[in-house]
Amino acid sequence: MDHRQLKFLVALARERHFGRAARACHVTQPTLSARLKQLEEELGAPLIERGRRFERFTAEGERVLAHARRILAEFEALRGELVGERATSKPLMLGAVPSALAEVGRWLGLLDLRLPILPLRLREYAMPALLQALADHEVELALGYLDPAAAMSDVFAVRPLYRERLALFAARGRFELPETLDWSALGAYPHCALTPEMQHRRRLARSFERVGLTVETRFEADSMAALALMVGQGYGVAVLPLGFSSLLEPLGLEVRVLPESDLEVPRIGAIWRLDEPLPARLGQLLEAISALSTQAVDS
Repeated sequence: MDHRQLKFLVALARERHFGRAARACHVTQPTLSARLKQLEEELGAPLIERGRRFERFTAEGERVLAHARRILAEFEALRGELVGERATSKPLMLGAVPSALAEVGRWLGLLDLRLPILPLRLREYAMPALLQALADHEVELALGYLDPAAAMSDVFAVRPLYRERLALFAARGRFELPETLDWSALGAYPHCALTPEMQHRRRLARSFERVGLTVETRFEADSMAALALMVGQGYGVAVLPLGFSSLLEPLGLEVRVLPESDLEVPRIGAIWRLDEPLPARLGQLLEAISALSTQAVDS
């Protein structure tokens, strides 16, 4: 028995499919099947009920699976101790939805107060692509909308961090904005928005529909930086998370907080895979981010 056999078993428990488990482990399906069969022979008990495809684990298989997860967690902890300082040279891979970047930036800017400086690599994703990147090990920790991840509770663990408030952003002097702005007034302005596959954009569409509003979308981008640039140039207004107000302050934008009544206020949080133990430095980062999150959210 070796730890790769145990990783194959855990991957099969996550994917419930031999082919997908093999792809997740970067081996061929025959290799994965053969190694799991070898594990059964070594333990002297059937672990998997097979038909034309994976069906379920046997009672013995469930017991072995529980041990496998614990052994892999201990193996990861031991490897972390042995690697020591060398581990800090490998960047932590973070993924985030664009609408969370302002909060992510604030957290990361304050991390040196709580943790030694860590090398980090951050990528923007639409929410479905973010979950796929997490499942495919492209990122180690995701920061995004919790509801899609919570619906896959057998695959992902989540930790709520804050609730997203919205505001209208516009170039100063380019558009006439009342001091108090209601959703129904947004139809008077041309809009810049994230592309339709983005969770933030879909949330806006639902909000507009709920109040019977149609808006003119003049510019779309899958990057928050590009969106902010066009808003700063006065090409249109944008409905963005309120947290961007401090980040976009150098652009001199006007900001009007939008009312929350009868509209969804989604949860933003951290998401990670359940099938593997959380590495020590990633756990430390998660705890630091949780402590820095100042907006209360229900769990």
